[in-house]
Amino acid sequence: MPTYPQPEAVFRYFSEIASMPHGSGHTELIRQWALDTAKRLHLEAYADETGNVIIRKAASAGYENHPRVILQGHMDMVCAQLPDCNKNMETEGLDLIWGDEYLTADGTTLGGDDGIAIAYAFAILESDSIPHPPLTAVFTVDEETGMDGAAGLSPNALEGTYLINIDSEDEGIFTVGCAGGVRSHLCYPVHRSPAKGSLVPLSLYGLTGGHSGTEIHKPLLNANTLMLHLLQSVPQTVRLCTWEGGIRDNVIPTDCNAEVVVPDADAKAFIEAINCKLDQIKAEYPHESGVSLKTSIAPNCEPLAVENSEALLDALALLPNGVQKMNERLGMPQTSLNLGIFALTKYGESMQVDALIRSGSNAEKRMLADRLRQLAEQAGGSVSESGDYPAWEYLPDTVLEQTAVKVFCALYGGEPKIETIHAGLECGILNAMAPQLQCISIGPDLLDIHTPRERLSIASAARTWEFLLALLKAL
Repeated sequence: MPTYPQPEAVFRYFSEIASMPHGSGHTELIRQWALDTAKRLHLEAYADETGNVIIRKAASAGYENHPRVILQGHMDMVCAQLPDCNKNMETEGLDLIWGDEYLTADGTTLGGDDGIAIAYAFAILESDSIPHPPLTAVFTVDEETGMDGAAGLSPNALEGTYLINIDSEDEGIFTVGCAGGVRSHLCYPVHRSPAKGSLVPLSLYGLTGGHSGTEIHKPLLNANTLMLHLLQSVPQTVRLCTWEGGIRDNVIPTDCNAEVVVPDADAKAFIEAINCKLDQIKAEYPHESGVSLKTSIAPNCEPLAVENSEALLDALALLPNGVQKMNERLGMPQTSLNLGIFALTKYGESMQVDALIRSGSNAEKRMLADRLRQLAEQAGGSVSESGDYPAWEYLPDTVLEQTAVKVFCALYGGEPKIETIHAGLECGILNAMAPQLQCISIGPDLLDIHTPRERLSIASAARTWEFLLALLKAL
């Protein structure tokens, strides 16, 4: 049997979770595992129609009359991998790397977001020695692709007084509010026509990327918008053939592949011009030194008509991206969007753009979504929306917050940071569904989530475990 760091139960469960593929939309195995594990522990458990798992455990001795606590996290993870990683993340588990300081996965995302929540919860549920009030563990599906699981929960699953969401990535920070969001799916029709010329495949890769909420304010290049800028910066006539950029709308894209047709006589000059422009951009973004562009010349294909290609590139260039408004009082983004996915297949009849809008203001969120709709329709396109969820507004000085602060001070010798974040947390949906809940979000140090550089601090995970146990004891 493998030897795990302490707390052994937490990392043992995390290893079990990592052994199963559980990307968004592919949570069947982890759901069944959670139900089977609850049955083994002789706990009441069921899966609802949406696919969420709800598990209940009676209070430990002396806590029978204490208010019920909900431990909540999501079962799905963002699947991203390095270009040279051959793992099929839809069918294969992860290869964990246990370092002295960090836990990582070989060539892929780790799934600490949010496997650590499931691991913490089961380590508590299996124990007969941890003092705790009546508990409900709520594990939702497809949080990363629209929070569909949280939206599909029945209010009966949320009967309780306190909800501890374990989906934050910074130890010592209590999240007590978050932005709302909505996904906009833009569709631009395209028209192809035969062409003579050189097909030039362009492969842009090596960008830093990151979380489209917590890192949207950083000077990070977006592979989709960078490719767009490069294509519009050259003097040669460009006819677009294909475009594949980004993997998730909540991830700042790190890679983008496109194919364009240029006149035969211009092919060499086009490649030189586009590489020259990239060098200029890299000089302005020295932290993005890893970005590279691979080009070649290949057999021709049927590209978009000249006028259609130019009009489409112009329409895409009008789309906003990044932070749109700052909240000066909180020193954080108020409203933003991420152009996460561009997709035009070889024989496709439309260009698809998926954008994720976030805002601490429901009104501003709606205005930005309407702006995208207007821009798309003016260019002859259409828009659909999904995953609309409300902002989680901060309610100060709740019993849960006060107790958590008191426990933290006793353990750490200093006060935690109380903050709201520019990212989506399920607490916004859950609190709107069950207004009686007092909510807080915590978690250990997780770095570079949603990227293959994702890593979990082993020491931080252990300290957060001790804090969680002390908080349950105090509630």
